[in-house]
Amino acid sequence: MKRAFLIEMTVLKSYVRQLVGLGFFVSIFVSIGMQRIVSVPGVLTMMMFMMGSMSAAAYDEQSGWGLFRLTMPVSRRDVVLARYGVILSLGVVGALVGLVAVAVLTVAATAVELPAGLSAALAFSPENMQATLFASMFCMAMGSTISSIVTPIYFRLGQTKATQYIPMIVLLIFIVPFLVLGGTGVLDAGSVHLEGIMRVLAEVLAFIETPAGVAAFSGAALVFVLAVLGISATVSLKLYESREL
Repeated sequence: MKRAFLIEMTVLKSYVRQLVGLGFFVSIFVSIGMQRIVSVPGVLTMMMFMMGSMSAAAYDEQSGWGLFRLTMPVSRRDVVLARYGVILSLGVVGALVGLVAVAVLTVAATAVELPAGLSAALAFSPENMQATLFASMFCMAMGSTISSIVTPIYFRLGQTKATQYIPMIVLLIFIVPFLVLGGTGVLDAGSVHLEGIMRVLAEVLAFIETPAGVAAFSGAALVFVLAVLGISATVSLKLYESREL
């Protein structure tokens, strides 16, 4: 697996640098719109998860790389596990790079008076740090969820065919459940179930706003990320082993 992982990272090395730069570009505009920098690590994390999965699948079909790779001393199992190792590594790199960038900007804003009121907006505060960490972990959970859905499809169908089905599959997973719940009346304003859900949600959000809540959420998010990627890897192994290349 280590050999396959190093091969994947070598192939994606130049693209990762471009992706980090693009992520910073997007993060800047999101931060300007929000007047806060808490979204920078989250945007980078989600982009690295999603684009890492898509770009790796695209490279599989570029110049027949997916077939050529299997002529090397790597098995299909190694290829699948290495791919998930790369996806997780890229997501973690995005989070760390974003957190470091926020820390540097915060230190600069605290030490030097910046124009246009930026020092006040970027100055250190416990609330900003908690919000930054929460956004990073939430986006990591979302990015890993999307990657865990699309990666098995890429392994089974290939990048070209998968792009035709992924929008429909994502729609079925994320939209249809809400339509079903709405049709059954669970989401009606007067529903007892909805009132109970909203009350529990409000209590959870209030807890997450505390330092202990952020720490608990971060730990739960990490467990969730590893769980969904592990389940997805198991599915991808079965699909890729049975696929005729």
